[in-house]
Amino acid sequence: MKFSEIKGKIKNIGNFTNLSEIKKANLRIVKNTKTGDYWLIENEFLKPVIKSPRECKSIMIKLEDLKYKVFMCHKSREELKETYAFKYIEWGENADILIKRGLKSGRRIKGYQNLETIKNRKIWYNLGVWGRCSNILPMFERERKYCFYFDKEIFIDAALYYVYANHNEEHLNIILNSTLFGLFKEILSRPPEGGGGGPIQMKVYHYMEMPITDIKLLTHYSNKIEKIFPKFIKRNIKSIFEELGIDPSKSIRSQKPNPLPDRKALDDIIFDILGLTQEERNEVYWAVCELVKNRLEKAKSV
Repeated sequence: MKFSEIKGKIKNIGNFTNLSEIKKANLRIVKNTKTGDYWLIENEFLKPVIKSPRECKSIMIKLEDLKYKVFMCHKSREELKETYAFKYIEWGENADILIKRGLKSGRRIKGYQNLETIKNRKIWYNLGVWGRCSNILPMFERERKYCFYFDKEIFIDAALYYVYANHNEEHLNIILNSTLFGLFKEILSRPPEGGGGGPIQMKVYHYMEMPITDIKLLTHYSNKIEKIFPKFIKRNIKSIFEELGIDPSKSIRSQKPNPLPDRKALDDIIFDILGLTQEERNEVYWAVCELVKNRLEKAKSV
């Protein structure tokens, strides 16, 4: 959208007349997705956020794929008095908010600072200080299996989880992207809503129940991981069927698994640590494909 088309919608535009002036002032034009209004906010208060896993095509999160920013500010109102962000905060404190509960008509309150989930914060708009984390797991999964990876600061919405590591972050990502861990997701996750098919849902306690390989044992495979990891995390995530070379339109167990080379190399690290035979490795591949196929087919029949 052109600047001329949104200029009149920018609530705190002040004396700015063009986009170049705004950029020189280290400001960014942001859109409030709830109201459709535009605001100028200092870049320092805007951080990348993942709203949906569908935004991310690869294991490595690419900033250019993310559509949204989150307002991340720890400063008090007094410290912000001379900023453009202050006007945005003032708008939030005077906004008319309709709170709906199910099919009820709902009630209105004035100001986001009065919401039940916010009103007890010392600074209502402060989302807190988040520890840096490289691994991100999803709450929902369909036919893609993944644990995202990012080596810089990034924030997540409620449908994703940070996974903090006491040891090597890359090695943890290998474990959480293994097909064996994908099988545990299918077995231990919450069934789809309503008993139908579709995505599985994983709460924190589900993940806490899932066994993982001892991360320290991956140290013996460091050289191999160094060769696999950089390319693996940058390529597009395929469906579990494409990853494992299984055609879901045919009988799963009538096919010999033919995983993608980097998928096989990653899985072999975990399989080797556990001492699985080739037949046992095939069983892991067949089982996860069967579970995903059955789940997706059930969704179509509901």
